[in-house]
Amino acid sequence: MALEFKVRRLPEFCEKLLSPITGISFTAVVLVGASMTAAGLVGAAILISPENDWRELAVDPWDMATYLDSAGWVINGGRLYREVPSVYPLFPNIIFATLRYLGNLLHPGKFGFYALWIASTWVIYLNALYRVATGTTMLAALVWLAPAPIYFAVFRFDIYPAVATLMSLFAIRRASYIEGAIWLGVAIALKGYALWLLPAYCVFMVYQRGFVAAIEVGALAVAPMTLSVLATLTFAGWEGLVAPFSFHALRTLNGESIYNAINYSFSVPVISNGSEVRWVAQSLQVGCALTAAAMRPRSFDDLVNTFLFSVLGFMSFSVFHSPQYVLWILPLVSFSRSWVMLISAIFLSWLSYFYYPIAYYQLGHAGPFQAAIIGVSLLHLFMMFLAARAHFQATIGYPKNSSGKRLSSAQPKGIIK
Repeated sequence: MALEFKVRRLPEFCEKLLSPITGISFTAVVLVGASMTAAGLVGAAILISPENDWRELAVDPWDMATYLDSAGWVINGGRLYREVPSVYPLFPNIIFATLRYLGNLLHPGKFGFYALWIASTWVIYLNALYRVATGTTMLAALVWLAPAPIYFAVFRFDIYPAVATLMSLFAIRRASYIEGAIWLGVAIALKGYALWLLPAYCVFMVYQRGFVAAIEVGALAVAPMTLSVLATLTFAGWEGLVAPFSFHALRTLNGESIYNAINYSFSVPVISNGSEVRWVAQSLQVGCALTAAAMRPRSFDDLVNTFLFSVLGFMSFSVFHSPQYVLWILPLVSFSRSWVMLISAIFLSWLSYFYYPIAYYQLGHAGPFQAAIIGVSLLHLFMMFLAARAHFQATIGYPKNSSGKRLSSAQPKGIIK
């Protein structure tokens, strides 16, 4: 009888986990999630051997130092991409320059910039957390409250494109497709991975509003990146324009990608580093974006699943990987209706923190680090499978006409907003 009671209660419990939270529930979830994360952070610091510097777990200035150097032109003069090198596109550099200028007014040098960077990203993260908790689900809030999202949101630039993607999805869910395209365009201009979402979004718009509307949102989505490219070409020339793109295009295995995970699994270099693996990786990434579009998303839930498939494919098959990429998944998985997907994302958010900075800095690059890379890679592939399965399970339920063709759940075609 007890077992029967639990089985009957399980769907209701799952419904609560997949429902928005408000009022006292919001406070309770935030406190529970924050307490679990704090316990994880403190516990990790305590378990680390005394000879290692546990401060790496609390403050990570390395990427912030890169942002500081990229913004040197706003204080010391010189042209961006010419006298002041940078591996970031124009939009990120505008953010870096703004914070460095204001930070210099606060306190000349790096500490003013670091303080302002952490304060601003913390505010952005808290705003995103509130939007997710009150606008999506309880499980999604717990994904954002895990150690890795907090750690990387504060110290990494990737929180900016992640929040832009989040705002895009909120707009698309309420059928504000123009606003969704603009926010997606901001995300694309900030971080190139968001471009892989565009094919699926355009197909979605064909079903929602027609071919012309799809062209409109596609043009809006690439407009910010196009403007940044033209501006960079104007003041920095062709060499300045290609500088950040060529850096990433020529990167090779960095010891943290899925190809490295394969080598770690076999304990031998099955996949060698070089131009061949780059071509294979880029072909697989493009293939994932095109496959997501070929899934023909018709509803918002379809779109979320195809977005997840595309971004997870981009991350999984890249020749290089960084732990902050977990932030790319958060805005997409927040809208997932699959509790298995959300639980997997929670696990990924915890595993990513073990991978970096714990295993990276404190436990050495041998066993624990390699095991974490293998675990993250497998989890990415599993979540890709979940996204594809959820999509195809949903398409079975589409109504069909007399000829057997699936009908779209689209709204009437007309002026998009």
